[in-house]
Amino acid sequence: MGGCDFFGEDVSADTDLTEEKPLDEPGKGNRPKRRWSQMYSLKKSRFLRDPNKMHIAAGKEMGLYPPYRKNADFLAERDSLVECGALVYVPDSTYYVKKTAKYSYPYLTPEAFKVLNELCERFQQKLKERRQPAYSLYLTSALRTEESQKRLRRGNKNATRDTTSHLYGASFDISYWEFLRNSNRRAYSYRHIQNILTKTVSEMRNENRFLVIKENGQFCFHITVVQ
Repeated sequence: MGGCDFFGEDVSADTDLTEEKPLDEPGKGNRPKRRWSQMYSLKKSRFLRDPNKMHIAAGKEMGLYPPYRKNADFLAERDSLVECGALVYVPDSTYYVKKTAKYSYPYLTPEAFKVLNELCERFQQKLKERRQPAYSLYLTSALRTEESQKRLRRGNKNATRDTTSHLYGASFDISYWEFLRNSNRRAYSYRHIQNILTKTVSEMRNENRFLVIKENGQFCFHITVVQ
């Protein structure tokens, strides 16, 4: 949780969010190996408001821990994290596109990346079943550092004052307010498309695939993988 922040549509692996000043901590060098989560036993619920503390616990277990404090620390080790399989770069696809801003990096754990794609595939299937046009989802946030989270707080009143599971790479945000129609690449906001996405999210949440918070201020689903 913590407010949606949007990627630039042209974000590349070389995007640099660092400030021009000495680092407080040099690159840590050895990150702990990713830990595999136990199965979370979640009660079925029609309320898409799993507590933030549950997202934090899942993020710590499923993602990078401890999180990166500085942007430069993350950038220094980003390539090695991808090479060892701890993180996956998230490109634009026919299922989702990244939106514009500057507070997060387009990287997720392999588990979170898999869940993102499965969610999108199931959303597309429901659109087909209802004879709706194909729409891509907007991906509005992924991995943050403690530094970028602090920057986000300064400009976004919806950003949590507590910690956020975005720090661990096991969480992502998708918009439920607008969707990109694939046929003409224009954005639309339709209630019936929102309902189809909400149903898809609710089904996967009740299958224990992830935790979710429906963020009303930023019109996005904050999702954290749990298995």
